[in-house]
Amino acid sequence: MAKNLALFIDCDRLEAAFMTLIFDYLQNEGYNICVKRAYITKDNLDLWYSQLDRHYFRISIGNSQANNNMRLSVDVSKALYSGNYDSIAIASNYREFGVLASEVRTKGLEALCFYQFSKGNEAFLKRAYNIIYNLEPKNVSEQSSEMTSTGDMLDIFASALEGLDTQTLGEKIGDQTTSAKTTTRKPRATKSTKATSTKATTAKKK
Repeated sequence: MAKNLALFIDCDRLEAAFMTLIFDYLQNEGYNICVKRAYITKDNLDLWYSQLDRHYFRISIGNSQANNNMRLSVDVSKALYSGNYDSIAIASNYREFGVLASEVRTKGLEALCFYQFSKGNEAFLKRAYNIIYNLEPKNVSEQSSEMTSTGDMLDIFASALEGLDTQTLGEKIGDQTTSAKTTTRKPRATKSTKATSTKATTAKKK
């Protein structure tokens, strides 16, 4: 039986050329796309309009990316709590949408993400979604993988720190600091210092 899916596309963070790949994947996997919504600023509307119109998207035009982020988040939340869908797909590399994806998974729905590898955050997306699909050609992804993005490095570092007992770490740091203070000694006076002091005393007596 086909899964009912709601699709949300962040057009400002995705290239219009990849629209066909998104629909090819969903159709090949047997999803029934019930909702199609796109979020875009006026500057990018011309690049996307023909694609969105052909697939009968409901288009939300915002004044800024921040405005579109909020609208997308609200619509995803509505879809999540409507009880009408089995899966929710978000096409974007944006990290903050990962919070929505985690909520989707918590409620027992499937969370999908369509993204471009070259725009980073892949490590984070893998943790947030059930399924992630890289829209870029393989050769582009391989070239990009030669240099890990700063965002992914931070994600990897964050993962390594997950579960770390910060209290224990703080105690160890405190112990090291205390030890350093204990071993610190006052510097001894050098011979030259003593000699200078003696000459000064003799001069005063005269």
